[in-house]
Amino acid sequence: MRFYRSFILAATLLAASSGLVSQATRAQEVQKPIAIVSISPLERLLPDITYLLKSANVPEVSGFFGLFANQYTQGIDKTKPLGVIVNLDNQMPSGLICLPISDRDQFFGALGTMGVEPDDLGDGLFEIDVNGQLIYAKDANGWLYVAQTEAILATVPADPAALLGDLPKKYNFAVRVNVQALPDDMRDMATEQIRIGFERTLAEQGEQTEEEQELAREMGEAQIAQIEQLMAETEQVIFGWAIDSKEQKTYMDGAAQFLAGSKLAEQCDALKSLASDYTAFKLPGASAYFRATSRIDDENDKKVMKQNLANSMKQLEKQIEDGNVGDDSKELTLGLLSKVKELMEKTIDEGTFDGAGSVSVADNSLKFLVGGRIADGRMLEQELKKLVAGLPSGPTTPRAEFDYETYEGVTLHRLSVPVKIADPGARKVFGDELKFVIGTADKALMISLAPNGDAAIKSAIKSMTSATGKTANPIEGVVELTQILKFAQAVSPNSILDIAATSIEKAAGKDKIQVLGSIIPRGQIFRLTIEEGVLRATGAAVTAGNQRAGF
Repeated sequence: MRFYRSFILAATLLAASSGLVSQATRAQEVQKPIAIVSISPLERLLPDITYLLKSANVPEVSGFFGLFANQYTQGIDKTKPLGVIVNLDNQMPSGLICLPISDRDQFFGALGTMGVEPDDLGDGLFEIDVNGQLIYAKDANGWLYVAQTEAILATVPADPAALLGDLPKKYNFAVRVNVQALPDDMRDMATEQIRIGFERTLAEQGEQTEEEQELAREMGEAQIAQIEQLMAETEQVIFGWAIDSKEQKTYMDGAAQFLAGSKLAEQCDALKSLASDYTAFKLPGASAYFRATSRIDDENDKKVMKQNLANSMKQLEKQIEDGNVGDDSKELTLGLLSKVKELMEKTIDEGTFDGAGSVSVADNSLKFLVGGRIADGRMLEQELKKLVAGLPSGPTTPRAEFDYETYEGVTLHRLSVPVKIADPGARKVFGDELKFVIGTADKALMISLAPNGDAAIKSAIKSMTSATGKTANPIEGVVELTQILKFAQAVSPNSILDIAATSIEKAAGKDKIQVLGSIIPRGQIFRLTIEEGVLRATGAAVTAGNQRAGF
C-alpha cells in the first residue's frame, strides 16, 4: 500500500523537479543520464502497433499507419532499438535522440518528402531546419544522433543500445528515470517548492479551527517527510508499455526500485514473505475480483493514514448532519461512525491490512462478497446491534437477525434493508429489499449480498479456512468484461452494448482487465493488463457511438 502512494508522490516530485531546473543555482556533474526513453526495434514495434489498431476496430487507421511508417522509417535499421538520452546541460535538461541507421541517404531522402533538407556541415555533422527551428545531427558508429545544439553532439555514446539495457526487449515504449542523477540542490528546491505550496494552502484555510489547522499542518509535514525520504532513497522509476500480439494483450508497468540498504528497500524486501488469509475468499466464477494485502510498520505512514481517515470521517459526519435524517437516527449513525473511526485507527496501529472482494453477475443475478481483517470484529458487531435496536420502527427500517449461526468460527447475521427504486431495470436486479449476510469474527468482517441466502458467504469462508496464511502478492485483481456486458444488456438493453458484447465474444475468452502488484529486488512493480477482447469491445462501442452521433 505504501508503494503505490509513494509511487504517485515520486512521479509528482519528478515532474516538479523538471520545472525547477532553470532555477538551480549551481552546476553538478552527473554521471548517469537523468532519464532514458526506449523504443523497441521497428521490426517488432510496427507489427505490434498494427495488431493493436486492428484489435481496437480501427483497421482504416491501421492501414494509414502502415503506409506512413514504411515511408518515413526508410533507412532506419529496424533490428535495433531507438532511444532518447536525457542529461543535464548547464542545469537544463537536454535530449539526445539515437536512431540506428542502415542507409543515411535513404533516411534523409524520406525527410526530403516532408520538405526537410539536412545541410551537410562536414565530418558527419548536419544542420536541419525544421519549421524555423535549427537542430543538429551526427552520423557515427552506425547511429544518427540528433540534438538541439552542436555542443551536445561533441560527445556521444558509442553504443546507445547498451544504455537502453533490457528495456527494448521488455517493452515497446519505456522511460527510466534515474532519480539519484538529479542534483541534490534541485531535489531540495523541489521539496521546498512543495513546502511553500503547502504553507500557502494552509494559510488560505481561514475557516478552520486552530485544532484543525494543527492537524492539517501535522499531515502536511508527514507527507513532506515521505517525499524527502523518497527522493533520498529511490534509485530509479520505470514506466513501460508492451504490446503482445502472440498472447493477444497489451500491458503497462510502473515500477520503483530503491537504493540498496535504504529503509524503503528493506521494507519492500520484507514483503517477499507477505501472506494473506483471503486468497480464496471469492465468489465462484466472479465477474470481478480484487484482493489487497500490505504491512505498514513506519509510524509516519500510520500517522498520514490516520489523518486521511479523520478527514474522510469529518466529511461523512457533515453529510449526515446536513442530511434529511431524524435526530434519533442521526445520533445513532454518528455514534456508529465514531466507533468505526476508532476501529479503523486500531487497525492502522496494528499495521496489517488484508482483504478481498468479488462480484458475480452470472445468469443475470447480482452477487456481492467482501471481507477483510479488522482490529476488533466483535466491537463492530456490538455497535451494529446498538444501531439497529435504536432505530425507530417503520416501513423503511432495516430488519436484522443477529447471531443466527456460527460457521467455521464466524458469527453470521442477517440484515434486510427495504429500498424504493423507480428504475425498472434496477428494480429487476435488487427487488424491493437488499438482503445481506454479515459475518463477524475476532479479527474479521465479511459482507455478502446474494439471492441464495448465506450459501455464498459460507462457501467463501470454507475455502478461506483451507488457504489461511498463503503467500501472496500485495495486489491482484481481474474484471471479466463479457459477463458484465451481458448483464448490463439484460438490465438495460442498448444497441451499443449489444455491439460491444458481440464483438468481445469473437476474442475467444480474451476478455479480461487485470491488475497485479508484485515484489522485485529492492522495490515493487505494478502491472495493468488489457486483453484483446476488451480492445475489440471498446473500439466497437466507440465506433457505434460515433456513427450514432453522426461523426
